Amino acid sequence: MTTGATLLAVFYATGSKILRRKIIADSDAQLVLHQPGPGERRLLMPLDRPYGDEECRAAIAATTGVAPPSGRCCVVDAAGKVTAVCNADPVLDTHPAGSLVASDIAGPGDSFVAGRFVRPYAVVSTATNTVTAIRQLPVEARITPLGCFLVPAGSHRVGDLLPPHGEPGHDPA
Repeated sequence: MTTGATLLAVFYATGSKILRRKIIADSDAQLVLHQPGPGERRLLMPLDRPYGDEECRAAIAATTGVAPPSGRCCVVDAAGKVTAVCNADPVLDTHPAGSLVASDIAGPGDSFVAGRFVRPYAVVSTATNTVTAIRQLPVEARITPLGCFLVPAGSHRVGDLLPPHGEPGHDPA
């Protein structure tokens, strides 16, 4: 990209410090046209240095003293199902398909129940490699029952026989 500018404008949320957007103008004089929106601040960075998201988040942290979160959010529909993920600030943004809830690990197919993300897991007996239950467990903190292991439930049903430890192409011993 060829530009006469020497600076880039980085916009971040005043409250959360989430990186919102970056603007490279044709010239530094044009940067005055790009002002922060409600709930945002603007930071100018030199274009002769790296300006990827990681570098911009580091500059925001250096300026504010707060490490910005990723900005990754789940779109949660009225039934509590995660239907999509996007980058947003739940305080400043809305989504037409549902509520925005911050999460670095939840995704489509998960649910948001009682203030936490849960995912369906098949509980598989290590002795028989048989699915013994399907459980909704917290996405971030799976605790494996003794004598079992967990695999994403997907299309598994109680009673299904799985290959050892879910490895395709292996017959149970």
